[in-house]
Amino acid sequence: MTTTPPPPDPGTPEAGFHSDGRRPAAGSMSLLQQLMDRPLDPSYAAAAARREADGLPPSTSLRSPWLVVAAIVIGFLFVAAALALRPAGTTASRDKEQLIEQIEARQTRGDEQAAEVSKLGQQIQDAQSAALASQASQLSAELDKLRLLTGEVAVTGPGLVLTVDDAPDVRAKAASGDPRDAGGFPQGRVTSFDLQILANGLWQAGAEAMSINGQRLTSRSSIRFAGDAILVDFRPLSPPYVVTALGDGRELQTGFASSASGAYLKSLGDNYSIPSTIATPVRVDIPRSPSSPLIFAMPVSPNTATVSPSSAPPGAPIPSTEASRS
Repeated sequence: MTTTPPPPDPGTPEAGFHSDGRRPAAGSMSLLQQLMDRPLDPSYAAAAARREADGLPPSTSLRSPWLVVAAIVIGFLFVAAALALRPAGTTASRDKEQLIEQIEARQTRGDEQAAEVSKLGQQIQDAQSAALASQASQLSAELDKLRLLTGEVAVTGPGLVLTVDDAPDVRAKAASGDPRDAGGFPQGRVTSFDLQILANGLWQAGAEAMSINGQRLTSRSSIRFAGDAILVDFRPLSPPYVVTALGDGRELQTGFASSASGAYLKSLGDNYSIPSTIATPVRVDIPRSPSSPLIFAMPVSPNTATVSPSSAPPGAPIPSTEASRS
């Protein structure tokens, strides 16, 4: 018959413990020493021994082919889940992309047609010059002068190049891609009104021909805004804006600096941090202007009676010889 020992008296300390219940320091040190001597749990050691007895390595390797395959499959599942959770493009964004593609395609088509028009116009000019040269040299010289004035031919010679750009902070916000930064109209941005003032100042200083970003300015040209873009003869421009003027570079620079347009350019830099540079190269090239047909205008000769608005029949066009530069 087995007898159960009586429980220890609460007032009597157990073996190996102090009277207040604390473990002796020597016992704690022996436990730490045991962990340092045998870090592997006995059950793990027994399992490793059994694997060795069966002819297997003590532990499984992380270089197992199945582990590599499982990692690839898990990675593929994560990628598929990320693509599935990414929100699809909205209808507005898709429509915007389609509009951008259409604009770029039509702009490319317009450039090709403009190049073809320029080529055909040059052929017409050569044919006219050849026909006039055999008849009257004075008429040919007068025609060449009129072509220069109306922008029908490309010109080259000394001149002035004025470059203006948006303020640095405006460019940084536009490059960030945030529509809230690009929206609105920041004060540090160049406007069509600014380009109009600068172009008129160069005309006043004596420029004989002018272009902005390769677009020829004539008496029928216009500089205007359309949304966020600046248009010259319905052609969109992008900064920086390079205004090229043909003429004596020193005289153009002096006349422009002393005019109201020069003071306006200085105020753009002082008040809105709009950078600008002026150079006077010995040669600038200004392209020809795409020819626009005249539908209502006709020359006035001494033998042609002037039609007044009061005597013109209803619906008849009234010829005019006045032209303005915008």
